[in-house]
Amino acid sequence: MLEATTPEAIARAQSGDASVITALYEQYRLGVFRYLYYRVGDQQAAEDLTSEVFLRMITALDSYRPQGSSFEAWLYQIARNLAIDHHRKAVLRNFIPLEENLMGEFQDVDKTVERNLSHEHLRRALARLSDIQRDVVVLRFVNGLPISVVAKTLHKSEDAIKSLQRRALSTLREILTEWEVNYV
Repeated sequence: MLEATTPEAIARAQSGDASVITALYEQYRLGVFRYLYYRVGDQQAAEDLTSEVFLRMITALDSYRPQGSSFEAWLYQIARNLAIDHHRKAVLRNFIPLEENLMGEFQDVDKTVERNLSHEHLRRALARLSDIQRDVVVLRFVNGLPISVVAKTLHKSEDAIKSLQRRALSTLREILTEWEVNYV
């Protein structure tokens, strides 16, 4: 099995190999969605933007060059740019999102409510950070990316990312303490 992000696999994807493109999608879909969800705060918008990320990936694959940054960092740059565009457009639109949380008949209601509250607390706390701090926290801790990839994605040095991470975590700790949320 060929690793989806090797130079050989990327070359195959650039030449239109659908199996490699599918493998890239499968490998990064969930992480991109998580990043976008915590960035835009709306599940439907995050799903739509995730689809758009992969459409743009396919159309821009010819322009990707491995020596510039890792494929993963390049993909998250696309997601970040889309999230920024989404926020710019949202300022122009004045709408109230319609939340539809339909539960299947076999879901445990207590666990669903607890999970939704945890995600909502995190989303609200992250919304109080600066955009760049939010990006660092989501990429590092929600998606589990290494500092080097986050640095390339955000066009910052690794030391800058460490500093942003430290300040963001300190701010989150203060926010959650203020809200009396158990974050341990």
